Amino acid sequence: MDNETRLHLPLIVQCCLFILPVNIYVIGNWLGAGVQWILFRYQQTYVADSLIPFFRDLGYVQLGALTGKSAISAEISFIATLCLVSATIVLVTATMNRNIPLGKIAAIITIFGGFLFLVADATQYGILFNGPAGFVLPVGIPLMIVSGYLAFITDFSSSNMSESEE
Repeated sequence: MDNETRLHLPLIVQCCLFILPVNIYVIGNWLGAGVQWILFRYQQTYVADSLIPFFRDLGYVQLGALTGKSAISAEISFIATLCLVSATIVLVTATMNRNIPLGKIAAIITIFGGFLFLVADATQYGILFNGPAGFVLPVGIPLMIVSGYLAFITDFSSSNMSESEE
């Protein structure tokens, strides 16, 4: 596999993170349930079904509709989303410029974003992801952390590069 192709693999994996669910959750005692992706979540409750973009929770916090640990969790999730969007932008730049150190920075930002999503889940649902607020299955978060780690430890340099590629 040539060096250029190997630089594209982390970008492909990073983009796949936006397709996979971050969390599957249940609100309270089955008052509702939902699936959260990086940029939005789909939620079904006894009131209505909703498609909620990631930034809307900040509005709920500002209006006072979300308070306490729910507000803190929403703010942490917002920062995690910003980290993953930023990491993707950095990774696109690194891939276009064949800048391996910049790709490593994107991997660190991805790992950090994954850990922030974990912290948000623990804040909302408890350390075991189960409590009075309901429960959450952080299905995509381990994938974020592992993909970031693998991108970070991968050696993209090729010992058999031809002189024209150097």
